Amino acid sequence: MAQLSPAAQREVGELLSLLTLAPTRGLATGVWSDWAEASVQDVTAFLERWRHSRIGLLQSGYHALHDLVLGAWYADPQSWPSIGYAGPPALGR
Repeated sequence: MAQLSPAAQREVGELLSLLTLAPTRGLATGVWSDWAEASVQDVTAFLERWRHSRIGLLQSGYHALHDLVLGAWYADPQSWPSIGYAGPPALGR
């Protein structure tokens, strides 16, 4: 997130705030329980609704969440062996 523009950081922060508060989360996603208690099916259904929504703002929200998760996963050195990545080349050797 630190690499995002200030405007993008603000937008992602607003999205995460929306998803944190139970009333707005429930209305926006259909997931009324806390995230830790939500079923895989409920979360999957919400993400698919947003992904294929005719409302551009919901699609943008889906893509923001998607990109955050993938970015975090690919940035984690522990995930690199599973994709056959040996890590960045050593410079100056």
